[in-house]
Amino acid sequence: MDELQKLYSGSGSKHPQCEGCSILKQSKSYHCKLDHKDVNRTYDILFLSDCFHQRYDATPIPFREDEFDLIQEMLPTEYKDNTYFSPSVKCPIVGEDDMSPTNMNICRKHLYQTLLSVRPKLVFACGNLSLKMITKKSGVDLKRGTPYLFEHEDFQCKVVPVIHPYLVLLYPGKRYLFEIDIRNSIARIIEGRATSDFSYETIDTEEKLKTLEHLFDTDTPVACDIETTGLDFNRDKIQTIAFSHESGTYTIPIHHKDTPEEMQGGFVIRAISNILSNPNNIKVFHNAKFDLKFLYRYAVEAVNVWDTKVMQHLINENVPKSLNDLVNMYFPEELEEDTTC
Repeated sequence: MDELQKLYSGSGSKHPQCEGCSILKQSKSYHCKLDHKDVNRTYDILFLSDCFHQRYDATPIPFREDEFDLIQEMLPTEYKDNTYFSPSVKCPIVGEDDMSPTNMNICRKHLYQTLLSVRPKLVFACGNLSLKMITKKSGVDLKRGTPYLFEHEDFQCKVVPVIHPYLVLLYPGKRYLFEIDIRNSIARIIEGRATSDFSYETIDTEEKLKTLEHLFDTDTPVACDIETTGLDFNRDKIQTIAFSHESGTYTIPIHHKDTPEEMQGGFVIRAISNILSNPNNIKVFHNAKFDLKFLYRYAVEAVNVWDTKVMQHLINENVPKSLNDLVNMYFPEELEEDTTC
């Protein structure tokens, strides 16, 4: 511990930038450990915990030893020596309820110094407190795996919220999500995995519709998705239906504000029916029961239906199964660009 750290450690000495923080009123062995003073190089990856904890010999550590071991298991070998670990709150044993907006604003000054010293390309915000500290956002369960752009002074990096390793150890069913978020983020942000070149064709004329006749008897899978005016299949209508096949992706407007007049005949529904009733291939939906109820109303019956939501449940019943979650797990390069903190 250097001389500056000695000056501000201990319950009786406070860092001048911490003035006004209510955590200073709590009895602790020390306040505000300036861990950025220990940084002597840059790292590609930074794991942020909630606060400092204590090792068996009273040494301050950002993650408990079993949490640290879990993270090491998740990291590809080539990144183990290129990863730094730090708490988002620089005092020991601090909970989310202790961190008022005022306390957070005060403590962020120290967090920013850590970021400017480490200068990571990728930050994993472990748990809700570290997420709030670095992005000023909350809701790690909903935001996990989603990259955010962090900017401060001349520095910027990507921040990805992840489940806190303590919860992964407590609930082993969360391990899969923790691992997939870490590995996908490294592949996308550090290794620069190529972004998607996805495109689709709008089928808005009868002539274009005829180009889909190869789907009537194809033996390769066709994925299908519908967009509706609401959730009630007895009252609401299908706005668009999309098909994805090895030959391309096609969107057909049905009851859409931009549906051309020439596409309002029964031949459109007959073509859709021919595609979905083809006995030679499988039809892939997500949460198929929703789409099928609407299609049945149009007298369209799909055969050989596979449901990705059900399939994911069979693979791992403990993980979220929304379409966005599945894309994040299996096709992270298809996700939209990250948002700004």
